[in-house]
Amino acid sequence: MVDPSKHHEEQRRYRAENHARILAKEREPASKGTKKKWRADNPQKRAEYQRKYRAKNKEAHAARNKKWRLSHAAHVKASHRIYYVEHRDQEIAKSRIYYAEHRDLQLAYSKIYYAENRERILEQQAGYQHRVKSINTIRHDPDTVYRVVSRAVSSALPRFMRDDVIASMLLAVLEGKLLLELVGARVKDYVTGYNREYDTFKTLSLDAPMGGTDLRRIDLLEAPTPYEPENDEDEDMVMLRGAQSLWR
Repeated sequence: MVDPSKHHEEQRRYRAENHARILAKEREPASKGTKKKWRADNPQKRAEYQRKYRAKNKEAHAARNKKWRLSHAAHVKASHRIYYVEHRDQEIAKSRIYYAEHRDLQLAYSKIYYAENRERILEQQAGYQHRVKSINTIRHDPDTVYRVVSRAVSSALPRFMRDDVIASMLLAVLEGKLLLELVGARVKDYVTGYNREYDTFKTLSLDAPMGGTDLRRIDLLEAPTPYEPENDEDEDMVMLRGAQSLWR
């Protein structure tokens, strides 16, 4: 009977001596297809081998995972966000359990974080308070908010456009996206957004083709009819021109 330890040792030695040859063979399409078929036919064995490898090479596996997460930070963040949305209740329950079991650790971490980011936290709190104030104001006194927004939007705009801009700004205030203190400063942004969405003042080229056709807008314009002089000019107009006829 073959000793397993000796057999594995011989395999390791052979792979070390013929590393390039083995890699070239493994990269062949036939070899890849065989491996893919084996993984599909033996999912339990594959999972077991992976568990053994991770247990045996724990540090290397953790380092490789960390490197991958750092190089794909956006993908990891998006995946975490999707998972949290799909398992929100489960994640909240898990967070509560963890906080209850590690309350002292969480308090210590919170104190350290607050000390390092005090100005940022105060700024966020102030912004939150301003948003709450704006939302409460429009809920309890909408007429006053409407007057403030209406006074900020220029009356020189077309009526339909002005009404839409005011409605967008009121909705933004209600959703907490626009503070009452910044209504005057943000009017330009909402007017620009309206123009970008509806192309109110878009300039059309006469040489540009019309949608769905090969015609240009200039092709639909009629050429002006040449003016032909009239023999019977108005005598009063001739007199006003100092007795000078246009045609004589």
